[in-house]
Formats: sequence, C-alpha cells, structure tokens
Amino acid sequence: MKLRVIAPEQKTEYSYGLSLQEEALRDIVETGSPDALLFLRHRPAITLGYFANERNVLMEKEGLRNKGVGIYRIDRGGDVTYHGPGQLMCYPLIDMQRKGLRNYKSMLCASIIDTLASYGIEAVEGHRRLSGIWVHDEKIAAVGYALRRIRNCRKTTVVTTHGFALNVLDEMENFSYIHPCGMPGMKLSNMERILGHAIGFTELRQRYVQTFARVFGYDIDE
Repeated sequence: MKLRVIAPEQKTEYSYGLSLQEEALRDIVETGSPDALLFLRHRPAITLGYFANERNVLMEKEGLRNKGVGIYRIDRGGDVTYHGPGQLMCYPLIDMQRKGLRNYKSMLCASIIDTLASYGIEAVEGHRRLSGIWVHDEKIAAVGYALRRIRNCRKTTVVTTHGFALNVLDEMENFSYIHPCGMPGMKLSNMERILGHAIGFTELRQRYVQTFARVFGYDIDE
C-alpha cells in the first residue's frame, strides 16, 4: 500500500495546518488517494484538546497574541500543549478500515521511539502512566490524535487526524506559558539538548518516513 508524503518547507500558521489536513482527508475519502504523512513546522501556537482545562494556559489570550502565539481549541485527545518551529509536527492521515489497523497508538509511538533510537536516543512510551514519549523522566514528544468517522455516498470510514509533536531544537521558552499536558512541573527535553548539537529537519523527516513505512507496512509514494 502506498504512502504519500506532504512536507511544505515554509513555517505555517496552525490554522493553515488544519486546512492541509482537511484537504488530505478529502482526497483519501472522496478520491481514494493513498494515505498520507503531513509534516509541518508551525509558527508558535498553543492547542487545547477535548478535555483541556483553560486554567492550564498561564497567560491571557491578549498577552499571547502580543507575543505572536496563537491559541486553538481542537478535536484531539489530551490537554494543553505547545507547537512551534523547533518541533517536528507529523500528522498521519490513514483510512483505518482500508489499512486494517488495530493498534494505532502503540504503532505510532513505536515509530517515534525507533526514529529516536536511530540517533542513539533511548526513549519509551509513557512514564508513570503519563502519555507521550519520554527519555527517563523528561517528555520529548507529545502524542495527541483523533479518529474521525466520515461518511460519503459510497461508504463510512474512520480516518486518523492530528498526530505528534517531537521536540527537536532547544527552543523551549514558550512552554512556560502553559502547564504542558495539564501537568505543572513536567520536565521536558529535546533532541538537540540530548545530543549536544542541532538536528536537520530534512534528514529527520526522511528517517521518520522510512521508519513509519516499516512499522505500518507502506511503500513510499515518490
């Protein structure tokens, strides 16, 4: 089964990323296009999932806007998190029924862990019953996805949306505006801090695509 890779080079507003997801979803459901991996680097934004408590955002909206940080309530699981250009954002858009997936979350986490391992970073899924990807007691990636049931004239299917945010560059100051994942005092890390040097996003995307294709059983659609 083929896998499309969508990776615009420019940094994007979070709202534009949402529109790109919707466009890819329509292609999958209405025209039978291959499943897709959408990679983005967002301009600074804070997102709140289904059950997020707005008190976990520590600055007023006007103050955030003045600092160039957008704020969005969206249809994924999880609480409050931050997205910015120092992260690799990845949105797998998969027709679950066409692909026949059963263990999506564990497979998605395994693809992140295996990619980090290729850089010599040992990570695990969860820490003390907390979600996400962790290096010891520090969170390096937030995982927040949604399953959307879509009906058209031919069928009803379930498609994955949203995905994960991997902390790549040591640009963590905007996390101070929130309690990440609703957890005051949560420790965070990133690839640059662990490795002692910056990471190239192009190479990281390429490594992740290869790992994702292996874990989920895709052929990459060049």
